[in-house]
Amino acid sequence: MERAVVILDKLARNALRSQRIPSIKRPSACGNHLERHRSTSGSESKEVREMLSQLPLFAGGEIVRGFGRGSKELGIPTANFPLEVVKSLPESLPTGAYYGWANVDNGPVHKMVLSVGWNPFYNNKEKSVETHMLHDFNGDLYGQILKICIVGYLRPERSFDSLESLIAAIRADIEQAKQFLGEEDKAKLQDAPFFSEKLSPSK
Repeated sequence: MERAVVILDKLARNALRSQRIPSIKRPSACGNHLERHRSTSGSESKEVREMLSQLPLFAGGEIVRGFGRGSKELGIPTANFPLEVVKSLPESLPTGAYYGWANVDNGPVHKMVLSVGWNPFYNNKEKSVETHMLHDFNGDLYGQILKICIVGYLRPERSFDSLESLIAAIRADIEQAKQFLGEEDKAKLQDAPFFSEKLSPSK
């Protein structure tokens, strides 16, 4: 059975022991996208707003093989979580691009951008969570434990007219992530004890 654990809400705080998770300011980009959600049904809009207001969100699990497109087609390698982790994320978490922090096997913590959703450009049949860390790793990471801290929301997922447009959007996400993660309140999360805690395999 694939090792996977998702730590959310109260469990995340327990994993961080008695240390308080630093509060973060919602970036303007996130606020703009919330305006779009307000045009949907009132209940869904409220759920989305509440979910995003609860960030940061912590999750971890074994890195598994994905579609193999990140490195080959995009030049932007990603680390993929197993479906067990993907399906454990809150249903109210909007699909789209996020930014935050990540590490592998309790190693150094790096900036990252994250895709949550179906990747409409590729018309995926399964929802996925794909993390691109802003660090060059030597060799593959399959079988190692990836831990992430989702700090903020960048944009909704959408399809693109071309592969070049998709790559340009991801590059823009990366530049935005660098900017936001340089802010003091978000930078503090790089040192969250979660990244050095040992995660137990799920039962």
